[in-house]
Amino acid sequence: MLNSQRFSHRLRTGAVTLVALGGLSLVASACSNSPSPAAAPTTTTSSVPTPQLTTPTVTIDGHTYQVPSSGRRPVDPAVDNSGQIILTDKGFLPYQENVNLNQPITWTNLSSHPVTISFLHMPGSTSHRLPVGGSFTYSSPTLENFVYVSSSGHRGVVSIGAFVP
Repeated sequence: MLNSQRFSHRLRTGAVTLVALGGLSLVASACSNSPSPAAAPTTTTSSVPTPQLTTPTVTIDGHTYQVPSSGRRPVDPAVDNSGQIILTDKGFLPYQENVNLNQPITWTNLSSHPVTISFLHMPGSTSHRLPVGGSFTYSSPTLENFVYVSSSGHRGVVSIGAFVP
């Protein structure tokens, strides 16, 4: 019994010593004012939602295009259910589109250049090249979730299901 108590005491003492040494090394590294020559520069990245389009039209290279909407309101930049997906130079509106089975989804290119939209993980799907102001429509009678990307590097998500209005 006495040996097990000593072992337990040594184990606790050793753990406390390790924690204390670890804390000291953290404090020492935090207090260092000069970065090491091999230290990599730090960068901060943030995800900013695509700005909402609130006007009924946009003008791109001198041409005016109608902005699709969610009925009486603009397409929400984050999540929407209107079946309208708009590509701008800053990304897709909305990032996630939730539609019901057989509800048409229309992608419209309101960016300043032609793009190709491709569907990830959708066997048999084809890419669609959209000129500025161009659009294409898709609908599905089956439950689906998929990611799509544009040749300009933007991406979005579609969920097709049975959503309550």
